[in-house]
Amino acid sequence: MSKNSRKFFSGNFSEARAEVVRRDREVEQSLRTIYAGEEGMPDMTRFEKIKSHGWIVALIGIPFFIILLCAAAWAGFWAFKSFNGFSDKGLVLSIEGPSQVTLGEETTYYINYLNSLKEPMVETELRVNFPADFIMTETQPQIADKQMVWKIGSLAAEEKGTITVKGRFTGALGTLSAIQAVATCRPASRSNNLEVLATEQITYAATILEGSITVPEKAIPGNHMDLIYHLINKGVDALSDLEARVTLPEGFAADSVTTSQDVLKDRLYSRKITTLSAGSSTEIIISGVFASGFGGQAKVTAEAGTLAADGTFMPAQKAEASFPVLAGDLNLKLVVNGSDASERSVGYGENLQCTIGYENTANEPLKNVTLRLLLESENSTSTAQKMILIDWDKLKSAASGTRQDQSLVWNEAGRSELKEIAPRGDGSIEISIPLTGQATGTGMSLVRATVFADIGQMGNSKVNRTIQIAPMVFKLKSDAKLAAEARYYSEEGAPLGSGPIPPKVGEATRYRIFWTVNKNVHGLKDMEVSAVLPRNVRFANLVTSTAGELAYDATARRVAWRLNRLPEDVGSVSMEFDVELTPVASDDGKFVDLIGDANFQAVDENIKENIMQVIKAINTDLQNDESAKGKGVVRK
Repeated sequence: MSKNSRKFFSGNFSEARAEVVRRDREVEQSLRTIYAGEEGMPDMTRFEKIKSHGWIVALIGIPFFIILLCAAAWAGFWAFKSFNGFSDKGLVLSIEGPSQVTLGEETTYYINYLNSLKEPMVETELRVNFPADFIMTETQPQIADKQMVWKIGSLAAEEKGTITVKGRFTGALGTLSAIQAVATCRPASRSNNLEVLATEQITYAATILEGSITVPEKAIPGNHMDLIYHLINKGVDALSDLEARVTLPEGFAADSVTTSQDVLKDRLYSRKITTLSAGSSTEIIISGVFASGFGGQAKVTAEAGTLAADGTFMPAQKAEASFPVLAGDLNLKLVVNGSDASERSVGYGENLQCTIGYENTANEPLKNVTLRLLLESENSTSTAQKMILIDWDKLKSAASGTRQDQSLVWNEAGRSELKEIAPRGDGSIEISIPLTGQATGTGMSLVRATVFADIGQMGNSKVNRTIQIAPMVFKLKSDAKLAAEARYYSEEGAPLGSGPIPPKVGEATRYRIFWTVNKNVHGLKDMEVSAVLPRNVRFANLVTSTAGELAYDATARRVAWRLNRLPEDVGSVSMEFDVELTPVASDDGKFVDLIGDANFQAVDENIKENIMQVIKAINTDLQNDESAKGKGVVRK
């Protein structure tokens, strides 16, 4: 043993011995405290031995018995806690079915449940939550509604069961989602409820829809062409409430929609497909042209799917195609009222100031060129009768041209520069086209303007080819107009106003203001007519109204007539109210304003465009009032 080890053990032994001595002294002191009397400690050797020590054993055993009893109680608690305490192991749930889903194909899921306890379950209810795009087709057991809640009631000990749900998913391809089952129940011996949850993750991995796009091998700006989206239902069940969407290439303009189920907005062409039977197919054919001057690679994207409850589009099929657009030989351009926008709104009676531009982009001269401007009138509700929205009688052109049915034509007979256009040569034709001032029919009317060019020869080669630009569409707004006048007498000569006429300085004269909105087509909403009263004019009172409400803001001195909606089949509404004029000295010898400029504004419901009109202030010169005419100058 090393010297250090010896020191260690020697030191520890000494410390232990000192501790024993200290404890012996404490015991001796305790005994003295208990037994010592006035004469000191008694002689312990003279005490009689007691043969029985039962009371000592009992005294010492009581604490040990209490400890043992507590330990047994805690052991029993932990042994029976998972049963009586009612953990989620009492009811076992599982969802059985494919995790990789094929959109549109009927799929079956089994929701299994098991009472794993040794006692019955009561008040058992099972709720199954599928994604919002799931369409249920069958359940077993059957349920009365689509909430997918089964009131199972009582379950015997270790009883099990299965709920079967069949249906189709209609969401977006590639989506990650989940199916969830939630059960609530209560062991018969307890008062608190248990809730158990099971979840199955799913992926929308495939689809029964098959799609493809047919595009031309190549395209030339101005040449008419078709883009075709083919869609096939490869499943065994019919699909309903589908929507197909085609995103058109940059620079491509479709001619128009082809059915009532089609919508064309900007570059997005969409169609509602009510039903697509099993094994059947459908085609969406979009005709149009590329804008003159456009070139490069064109890309078409098509999708088919359904709409979620919030309107979000969920594509179940997607197809893409691309093709080259070659440079053309004649660039055409149409500018109307300073803009080349493909779609806009115009008003009845307006003039369309048109400029047709052209440029030869080929390396050879173009000969025998004919330009044609086609002006088509259409109405959404009058398909049988052709609408005439161009006032051909008033049509005057600054350049020569001939009318052929609904077209204006220019050729070398009237414009010599079209006989031959040199390479990089260009030119333009200007024309003013008046729209009719009278609305006819119902629904939405529009004018479609398209420019065509016929090329007879390129260099020394005859080509006889026709090119065109994308149509330009002009939607006609409602012809709603505000009429405003003031009167002192009615048309029959009965007085409507009161006070002196001609009006006198310092005296009040009351006049009646008439506001009337007339229209022939389209419905209006959020209509308002407002005007500010001059300082020496007081708002008297409302007389009558056929529709809407009249309000007067005394602080702003503003009169406002508001109407939430004016239906398409209602042609006229009016408002009448009185104002009171008290002329001042500076008004002597003058016509005095009764009401300021009237501002009329509304939203055209058919084309979702704002309508605005301003009527100039009305004064005491009542030209429409035969009885008061010539009595409008203020007198002293």
